[in-house]
Amino acid sequence: MNEPTRKLEKQRCLIIADDLTGGADTGVKFAKRGLKTLLLSFGADGSAPFADHATQEPDLLVVNTISRGLSPVKAAETISKLLKSFAPEEFPILYKKIDSTLRGNVGAEIDAILRETSLPLCFLAPSYPEQNRILKAGIMMVGEKPIALTEAAADAASPVRESNVVNLLARQTSLPVGRIDWTDVASGTEALRRAVEKERKAGRRIIVFDAVSRRDLAVIADVAFAMERMPLLAGSAGLAGEIAKRLVSNEVSLVPEGPAAGRTFRHLFIVSGSASAVARLQSARLEEAGLAVFELPRSFLDENGGGAADERQQFAGRIGIALTCGSVIFRTITERLSVAGDDNIPLHQRITGLLADVAVAALEAAQVNAHDDLALILTGGDTALAVLQRLDLTGLEIEGELPGGSVRGRLRGGRWDGLAVVTKAGAFGEDDTLVRVMERLIVPL
Repeated sequence: MNEPTRKLEKQRCLIIADDLTGGADTGVKFAKRGLKTLLLSFGADGSAPFADHATQEPDLLVVNTISRGLSPVKAAETISKLLKSFAPEEFPILYKKIDSTLRGNVGAEIDAILRETSLPLCFLAPSYPEQNRILKAGIMMVGEKPIALTEAAADAASPVRESNVVNLLARQTSLPVGRIDWTDVASGTEALRRAVEKERKAGRRIIVFDAVSRRDLAVIADVAFAMERMPLLAGSAGLAGEIAKRLVSNEVSLVPEGPAAGRTFRHLFIVSGSASAVARLQSARLEEAGLAVFELPRSFLDENGGGAADERQQFAGRIGIALTCGSVIFRTITERLSVAGDDNIPLHQRITGLLADVAVAALEAAQVNAHDDLALILTGGDTALAVLQRLDLTGLEIEGELPGGSVRGRLRGGRWDGLAVVTKAGAFGEDDTLVRVMERLIVPL
């Protein structure tokens, strides 16, 4: 099949995300319109990951700065380092991907981008209506609840205890913040353009937009593209979908080289590291479907318990044997913990590291052709990053979208080159999301 003709109304886009699954679920909005999309991580050595790709393959470059769990100062420093050698002529559209539940250093990172790029204005629209995240009257809602009344308030790495977005930003940035009410957004492009101009003349550098529907996000994107100078665009994967439409008007059906989008597998290895209630329910549904289930032993966290290297290796070997025979779920500890330990490593990071170490050891132990018969499914951004870092990849080429905001891609670089990978934010989707993903990927009996 020939690749479809693609005409870009604007040039290429650089997406800056603070975690891996967020970068993937944003990049896929562009990939499914036929744009070659590559996700890279910003290395600790401070090298600019887009330097080698600015004039090469990808239409879309997604950079994971791994900054959600950092302090605001460290997050801003990371963004500044990333953009030191940034060439705006190579990526005229700049998109700051933020979490739809506002975790992370939203204000500090936007502040750093505006400072380093000299962009005069940021349009911030965090709504993602398809995932029941909307902003109305300035309050971020998840379903029927303000965000500060959801499990995001208890997030281990980045708790969110403020539902009013303007108030939240005021604590994270010194830049003037304005907000445009849903009534102006719903009134259409011209009314919204006037509202934006009013905020701009009042000196606002960050403008927050209410949005409750896909149409609202479309109007916000229309106004952004009509600006004399494109603003910094910031939002979840929701607004990103509208930006993608303005680059390529129609979705396309591509058959990529290498692992094809419709390809199925004999073995699925599902590593679930998210502690969210949604992730736990999704894991339980897979267990009901008959998959072998392994849970990270609590004893591995005990200084003098079962966490010795040889016991971890034996445990990984048992997972590898089960994976050789079929499909496996390996999930994080489901009980709530308050374990004492190394004060320099927070508990959630210790758990994530152990989960990743065991998962990769299990992959090594499995008697499976990983390049032909296996797909790796990773839920939770920290878990996905930890596992992929241990696989020594260069990047993740994003290929397509699966149910519940899951993203399908393949590894590039290293000895696992070509391995099929699915990533999913832990709190995204319905109870049966992973079951539906499995049904799309598994070889029919």
